[in-house]
Amino acid sequence: IYAIVIMLVMVTVAALNILSILSAAMAAAMAMILFRCCTTNEARRAVDWRVLIVIGAAIGIGNAMETSGAAAAIANGVISMTDGNDWLTLAFIYLVTMICTEMITNNAAALIMLSVAINAAETRGLDQTPFVLAVMIAASASFLSPFGYQTNLMVYTVGGYRMSDYMRFGLPLSLIVFATAMVVIGIWFPF
Repeated sequence: IYAIVIMLVMVTVAALNILSILSAAMAAAMAMILFRCCTTNEARRAVDWRVLIVIGAAIGIGNAMETSGAAAAIANGVISMTDGNDWLTLAFIYLVTMICTEMITNNAAALIMLSVAINAAETRGLDQTPFVLAVMIAASASFLSPFGYQTNLMVYTVGGYRMSDYMRFGLPLSLIVFATAMVVIGIWFPF
């Protein structure tokens, strides 16, 4: 019961903007230990250090891309490949992010492609929101391989799936999410 109450308080405090989600989550983690819902050793073991290392490395790569000018160069390359068409640029950024997500984690793909998307929007003089949303959605739409997202990997061996299963069912799903994202972003967040 303590764990349920702590979680509800954390969500409520974050939803009401009393604390940021990070601060509320940290306070909830401490409360879980204080109320003995888990021990400090259990809490420490629950942290997936590999994911944190990948996120930290991706933040570093994203910052390096930004300061070195690589993000701007890639954004300019994307714009020139799409002939300066705003919709094609948005679609291209979505598709590149989606492919990156299949090779590395979704967090790393989002962090790396975010700087490219923002630079592309700034170069074209457009609102960044549609481009940021495209990166967010594409990074979360990992359906083509078991390696891009932890849940896919968890069911890969247990379910007896093959790589071809991910492509066979994931490709149509990825295309549906892509088309839906382009339409919804276009309607709700126009350039």
